[in-house]
Amino acid sequence: MKIMKKSIIAALALAASLTSCNFSDFGDINVSPNSPGTPYTNLLFTNACFTVRNFISADSYDYWQPNHVGYLAESGNNQFGSLMTTYEFDTRGYYYGSMKILNKVIELNQDEETKNDEVTVKPLCSSNENQIAAALTLRAFIMMHLTDCVGALPWSEAWKGESDDIWFPVFDSQQDIYNALFKDLEDAYGMFDESAKLSNADILFKGNIARWKKFNATIRMDMALRISDVDAATAKSKFSAAYAQGGITEVADQLNYKYDTRATSSPLYPVALSPSKNLAWGPNAMIVDALKEYKDPRMFTRFTIGEGAYLGKRDGDPTDFESYYGITFGLEDNPTVIAQAKASCSVTEKYCVQDATYGLFTAARSLFNMAEAVQRGLIAGDAADLYAKAIKASFAFEETDGADEYIAAHPLPTDNEGAISHAAD
Repeated sequence: MKIMKKSIIAALALAASLTSCNFSDFGDINVSPNSPGTPYTNLLFTNACFTVRNFISADSYDYWQPNHVGYLAESGNNQFGSLMTTYEFDTRGYYYGSMKILNKVIELNQDEETKNDEVTVKPLCSSNENQIAAALTLRAFIMMHLTDCVGALPWSEAWKGESDDIWFPVFDSQQDIYNALFKDLEDAYGMFDESAKLSNADILFKGNIARWKKFNATIRMDMALRISDVDAATAKSKFSAAYAQGGITEVADQLNYKYDTRATSSPLYPVALSPSKNLAWGPNAMIVDALKEYKDPRMFTRFTIGEGAYLGKRDGDPTDFESYYGITFGLEDNPTVIAQAKASCSVTEKYCVQDATYGLFTAARSLFNMAEAVQRGLIAGDAADLYAKAIKASFAFEETDGADEYIAAHPLPTDNEGAISHAAD
């Protein structure tokens, strides 16, 4: 009996102690060790850098970008070509993804409480200004693409939901967005300090600040050329200022995106080399026919026939332009598309391997912009020389011989009707 009484008393005491506990405090039981509460600018910056691959291809199955500009065409059935449609073009991911991430990099490098943190901020670069400048430059590059595709978008009130309770930001005009981007890029250029490098978290330019400065100036020249028909005065002012600061003119300085063998395989890798041989895409007849017309030897480094081909593996002389055929863009008759695919050449293996390197903003493109700017009167210079350098840069990147012979056969057009584009990279 005594034992039973003692047990009851002990149970009541335990119950009392339990009811006096604070059940709102669970300690760190709900804190995930895999989700650090403190952001690290080096990790954030790498994540934002990944975004630029979206301007090559959205993913391994949606190739609307190279499809619509004439590089690829569907080889199995027509989903994109007839209506120039896409499965998805959504700006939201950039706003709450890469651009918001870059905003955080900027914030952490401006905040007096975090800017000198040796663990979370300084590993990307000892210079706060370099981090801010690189983030502003990359953010402007991303936003330029978005507004070029869509037009008016939120900018001046974007990301102000938490700070200013603005949950429905106004849509700024493309002109206002361009003006804001020009200012950001100009401010960023003035911040760059070549005495301090970014870390290897910079997967685009390997931390080289001189290359970031050239990229920054090149973006501004590209933007200025785009507005030259609607605002010639601003275009001339912006282009000439950026040109004087020096843009990308060498292949070694251009913006490439190198895929890897882990999470970001080449977009053509699953098409060309997968066991299932998903023959969804092949060379567009538009570019193949253009290379034929100009007898452009880059045909043989971009495309292939024979045993190295993943489409028809057709027989023929791989050095003969007439042996190469593409797939007509936009065909709705699937049997015809499939028949053309069987006769088509294929993209060369170097662009189909898992860790392929793609040129994203090439020296050739930059030099062609400069040549056209001379023709339009935006800057003084030798358009023919810049044109020739652009072609040589493209040939060098493609590892193709014969640039001098090509230039001799196709000198700079003088009709100022945009004919420069026929030799574009």
